[in-house]
Amino acid sequence: MKIKTLCLVSGALVCMFSASAFATENGSDSFALGAEGLLAGALPPPGLYLLSYYQNYKASEFLDADGNTLIPDFDIDAKAVVPRLVWMTEQQILGGQLGFYAAQPLVDLRLKIAGQRDHNSGLGDLIFAPMLGWHQGNHHWAAAVETVFPTGDYDQDQLANIGKNYYTFRPILAYTFSQPQGWDISTKMSYSFNTENKDTQYRSGEYFAADYSVGYKLNPNLTLAVQGYVFKQTESDQVEDIDIGFRGQALAYGPGIHYQKDGWALEAKYLKETEVENRPEGDATWLKFVWSF
Repeated sequence: MKIKTLCLVSGALVCMFSASAFATENGSDSFALGAEGLLAGALPPPGLYLLSYYQNYKASEFLDADGNTLIPDFDIDAKAVVPRLVWMTEQQILGGQLGFYAAQPLVDLRLKIAGQRDHNSGLGDLIFAPMLGWHQGNHHWAAAVETVFPTGDYDQDQLANIGKNYYTFRPILAYTFSQPQGWDISTKMSYSFNTENKDTQYRSGEYFAADYSVGYKLNPNLTLAVQGYVFKQTESDQVEDIDIGFRGQALAYGPGIHYQKDGWALEAKYLKETEVENRPEGDATWLKFVWSF
């Protein structure tokens, strides 16, 4: 079997990997699984903000649809720093506050598959989106339409790629219920549409992905939470317009902690994957820093 891989990052970051033709091309997707947690649906007041994400994803198994090891001698170690610039305007559309964001991942990828090794680092795929935010008491909503541009390094003959070589268009909905001191319940949901990779004639199937967080504020500054994500591919991959039948899924959970002061916030989490099909099974460590200019 010809083995290759693809690592890509969006919004913040996620890296998933595979052999050729397993549940989205090379087992990868461009939704930043696990990046968002507390206050995911609560957009800030007008102004300029810098969100900086760090992720370290590790996996030593690649599972098939029955939960059995599919690829021998598999190991992945992907690190990324993702600066994300957010601009919230004073403009109102449909009663919501208009904003924009752009993110540019910087990725370091180490991969081992069936005795082969590769290492690559550089810029991942650029992400841009307009968005709207609404607020009503303790309830907050946000909507965005995100585009992932194939600007990252890609070579179909290269083992470790940090770009995906196709566009992704992604509507996003997010919601937060947040009490001044008490519960914080948040989710960010998306559905992704992918174009064809022109170099390989491979089109990754559509998929649903969502982050979730259930937290409790111990005081106005400190919140503890259970966080995670779900991923479910709803459409099979295609090669040269032929349905090849592979679909991936994953569920992750773990502890999170959030601390905030005037003008900045820091969030950390550890997430463990389970219920994995046609994807790597691993764990991820996330750090998120928010700064208001």
